[in-house]
Amino acid sequence: MYEVLKGILVDDLQMREEDVVPTAGREEVGLDSLTAVELAALLHNRLGIEIHDYELMDAATVADVARLVEERLPRAEVEAAKGHP
Repeated sequence: MYEVLKGILVDDLQMREEDVVPTAGREEVGLDSLTAVELAALLHNRLGIEIHDYELMDAATVADVARLVEERLPRAEVEAAKGHP
């Protein structure tokens, strides 16, 4: 799930790829309140999940955001996103 999230952060939200690592904090990658709103909308449109911007702002690291996304996805979609049958 981290790779899917990283792709969205880099490709759609124009974050620097070298900054988007699992241990990076929100501030380090540039995830502020405005980009949290944009990310929430992208996650809803792409993956069909509901995550509020305030939940994203509560996440301390990129890995925490990825875990939140994975928790909201149905199990089959998580396996498909990871490339498993």
